[in-house]
Amino acid sequence: MIAHWLYRDQSHKLILFCNGWGMDHHPLAFLESGGHDVLVLSDYSALELPVDVDALSKEYQEINLIGWSFGVWAGSHLFGEWKGVFARRIGVNGTLRPIDDQFGIPLQYFEGTLDQFSVSVRDRFYRRMCRSEGAFEMFIKNKPRRRLEDQENELQELARLATDCELEDPFFDTVIVASRDYIVPTSHQLAFWQGRCPIVKIEGCHYPFTGWRTWAEIVALQN
Repeated sequence: MIAHWLYRDQSHKLILFCNGWGMDHHPLAFLESGGHDVLVLSDYSALELPVDVDALSKEYQEINLIGWSFGVWAGSHLFGEWKGVFARRIGVNGTLRPIDDQFGIPLQYFEGTLDQFSVSVRDRFYRRMCRSEGAFEMFIKNKPRRRLEDQENELQELARLATDCELEDPFFDTVIVASRDYIVPTSHQLAFWQGRCPIVKIEGCHYPFTGWRTWAEIVALQN
């Protein structure tokens, strides 16, 4: 895994962000801190924590966790034993069954992406996740700088780890679901989280971050 500080030594409050597949910190770089230090975790080709959670809990007065896309599933696995450390645990456009015909990315779409993975397939994925006005332009301006081989390795590992996941403690105390998600279909997210966790519905696409100016706005969202 990769850990990158977007903001550090500016606040007594920390946001730990679990990224989506194939990402790094660049697509999030335009968000202002909003009074938080921000540590971005990416690349689940090795699902091992690159940070000392106990040390961070002593350093910061408040820690919030945000998981996006595959980071929703990864965050619940990585930080399950530290659930009580976080003031808030927020999932964005993902579920705990990330590869699933009912509750996640349809298996046929996931397998097709993996089997045919290439620059053109990756670029089509980027377009598909940015189906809101201005989202694609912002994403491309700040696109990930990961090597294609790294992204493919991560996708292969996620195929191994995140298929046929058991239903479990929802872990998150709030989930944010965008109205036009064509990666993890909006209807699949709503079906999974209904009755398990408070849902905040927003207008937007799978990559929803252009709808916010600061990290504080995401943490402040309530049902």
